[in-house]
Amino acid sequence: MWREKNSMPRFKPIVRKSGELIRAEDWNRMQEEIRADIEELDAKITELRRYVDSLNESTTILNPASPVGVSYSLSENVPGEKDNYVTTVVGPITRQWAMERGKVGELCRFGLAEYFEVLDYWAGAEDGDKKAMEILFEYLDGTSAVVSGLFIHECSKLRPKGADNPFLEYLLSPNERVWYRYRVKNPHPEKEVFNVSFRKTEPACILKIGNVINFKSKMTTL
Repeated sequence: MWREKNSMPRFKPIVRKSGELIRAEDWNRMQEEIRADIEELDAKITELRRYVDSLNESTTILNPASPVGVSYSLSENVPGEKDNYVTTVVGPITRQWAMERGKVGELCRFGLAEYFEVLDYWAGAEDGDKKAMEILFEYLDGTSAVVSGLFIHECSKLRPKGADNPFLEYLLSPNERVWYRYRVKNPHPEKEVFNVSFRKTEPACILKIGNVINFKSKMTTL
């Protein structure tokens, strides 16, 4: 935000007694000073508006409830999984929703009733490195939108970010299995999101979603 040591306006009034005339050059100088002060004030207001528009409110939900899907401990093997995280906690993640190989469908669904710009989630897949997931946004007005073809990285070993759905950060378990943090844009941030559903679309992997989500919304001015 802008800072200025001297915030006093440059304009200095020229005082005249009743009936006295003001010289043209004094009048013109006074008008120029008023114009300069107005332009400076307008520039500061524009800068302040940009600053306010850039403000975000961030909300993190730990262990959200889901009416669908199956959740597992991190130290528990998902059916068909070769290994697990050998610990009950990895960073903020304490459980996982997962769907085994050969299946597709809704993995989990979180009720939010919030306005937001972007949603962050933790995921990974055994036999991953595939476009394995889509996210369904259901809005309070009865409409919906789908973000499909989401690439999910292999969880058994850290992978490069790549260009397809690059992760923001990652967490490693003691045996170096990986959780990746991804971000998805809400297709309609002007609408209130009622539910967010994570859907497995690729049968040839074990897809996992961590039990932590974060969403960011723009601060609104009164």
